[in-house]
Amino acid sequence: MALEEAAAATAGGKLYVIGGFDAAGNSLTTVWVFDGSAWSAGPSLPLGLDHSSAAVMDDHVYLAGGHYFGRDSARVFRLDGGSWNELASMHHARGGHALLAAAGRLYAIGGDTASANVAPAEVYDPGSGAWSDLPSLPMPRNHVSGFVFGANVCVAGGRSPATARVDCFNFESSAWTRLPDLPRPTSGAGATTLDDGSAVILGGQDAGETTINDQFARLPNTDGWGSAGAMLVPRHGFELAMFQGRAWACGGGSQPGLHPVSTCTSIL
Repeated sequence: MALEEAAAATAGGKLYVIGGFDAAGNSLTTVWVFDGSAWSAGPSLPLGLDHSSAAVMDDHVYLAGGHYFGRDSARVFRLDGGSWNELASMHHARGGHALLAAAGRLYAIGGDTASANVAPAEVYDPGSGAWSDLPSLPMPRNHVSGFVFGANVCVAGGRSPATARVDCFNFESSAWTRLPDLPRPTSGAGATTLDDGSAVILGGQDAGETTINDQFARLPNTDGWGSAGAMLVPRHGFELAMFQGRAWACGGGSQPGLHPVSTCTSIL
């Protein structure tokens, strides 16, 4: 099906595309699962969610936040076998954020509610089953793209308006730092960490949020981003997920606003 603003993650050798918007703007409960050859329906979410974010820890998919038909959510779910189990909620409802797994913990960064951007970042400790606030994101924004880079959990881009800024929370020093800016401002793009440790970012929207951005950039080290060409089918409103050695972008919007597609593309 065509969808955008869905979450994505890989666990148990399968790629999951979770929730999102359909073409009518409904918040979806659907979960689609790709095993490398075919798609099938996975366990439905307890409620429809768009603009949520997913991460994998100990081969379990976690889903946090998002919006439910315009209502803000702080709820967190974990996929255990064939069902979603609810965990402790985040302290702050948020959507359009990044959920990142690193060093045995989950980090939620950025995003917004119906009224404002969410400044505090927060971390989930599976040992205690609780969330704790972290120092605030230096430049609060939404529609960020998240990735892990060494000992850093990072968010790139975001809006409004779209920015090229990249902020990282170093979980060893517990302090924020900046990486080099993206080649071009973008929001609603997809980002991830490749198997070689480099980061990539694809797509999104331009600074005016009127044109789809075809940016495909790679960060091999802290010296800066390099252009890797153009996104094959430019889109916004998707999450990148590593699956079978490639970074997959499934769904998203082919035009600014609500224009979902069912396209999947991948990079190596």
